[in-house]
Amino acid sequence: MIGIPATIGGGAIAGRYSLKRIVILTSWIGPAVIFGYYFSNSWTVLSIPVLIGATGAIGSTAWRQMVSDATVQKSRTAQLSLYQTLTTLPSMFAPLVGGYLVHAMGTVDGFRAGALVALAISPISTILLVKFLREKDSNMTQVEHRQFAYNKPEPQESALQYTRDFWSNLARLPKALIPLLSAYVLVIVANSTTGPYLIFYGTAIAKLDSFQWGIILSLQLLLANIIRTPLGIVSDRFDKKKVLLASVIATAPLSTFLILENSFFGILGILLAMIATGVSYGPTHEALQIELTPRERRPALFAVYDVLRNVSVSAGTMIGAVLFTINYALPFYGFTMMEMGAGAIIACAFFRKSGRQKPVAVTSQ
Repeated sequence: MIGIPATIGGGAIAGRYSLKRIVILTSWIGPAVIFGYYFSNSWTVLSIPVLIGATGAIGSTAWRQMVSDATVQKSRTAQLSLYQTLTTLPSMFAPLVGGYLVHAMGTVDGFRAGALVALAISPISTILLVKFLREKDSNMTQVEHRQFAYNKPEPQESALQYTRDFWSNLARLPKALIPLLSAYVLVIVANSTTGPYLIFYGTAIAKLDSFQWGIILSLQLLLANIIRTPLGIVSDRFDKKKVLLASVIATAPLSTFLILENSFFGILGILLAMIATGVSYGPTHEALQIELTPRERRPALFAVYDVLRNVSVSAGTMIGAVLFTINYALPFYGFTMMEMGAGAIIACAFFRKSGRQKPVAVTSQ
């Protein structure tokens, strides 16, 4: 509820203020939240920094705009894949540190020690942003550069004008984005329907122990980081729409196969296969939507993108909770059906028209 208006507000100001300034100023929200975690002694007190942290979504659009500006069309998917891989690398080690602190010091003291470690490290990212982050538009085409220079409002214009421009750009987003975002919503809902409940299936139904489940999660993350960028390079060499369709179709049935397996190696193999087929969807989808949208309208697109993702995650989690309560297999069947629906949308929207091209008249020489 807080993140959605914060995201929209961030999209509205992305064209008015320096993108670098927005990113740096919002980067201090994280340390402030961590500081609040340290002094939390009850659920009520803890909820305050959690809600404050949601306002960090203000900087999301500016950050996405800077990342899109830094990529080039020829290798955009590979660059986005590498960016996502590098930003997830710390998550391979941070849980080990946190787990050690909790194990050695207890839950409360270990959590507070972890908060202090995170608070001590957090200024490093801000220092790096101040020193090295640059706003560049050199990767824009000449047409995009002229459009941006023409449409960019003057600094003295009112905030109301920038807000009007944001909503105007929102209304003028390319229609080709509608099926792309619709399929994306279904994919996110599908993943959120099963994701939070995989551990319950693995431990309560398949009877895996916590160590085996930890191995599965670690290998999933490792495989994703290894193959994400090479698959991004492959995606850049082919039609991105076909890559999206292939990813969705290949991933769809695997969730149903999962509930037929109760062995450690069987579940491990299926979940690794889901990583292999699905990891390229995110960067390919993001690269395609960037290429379909003129630069001056991208802040509106990124705001919509984040709002749809947040709403989809919330809806999918609740749907999965209801289905899992009824029968543990229902969320996984639902995943397959929603992925197939996303594949149908992509196929109908992007490939049906290509088969209806008008014949071209050929004149004899």
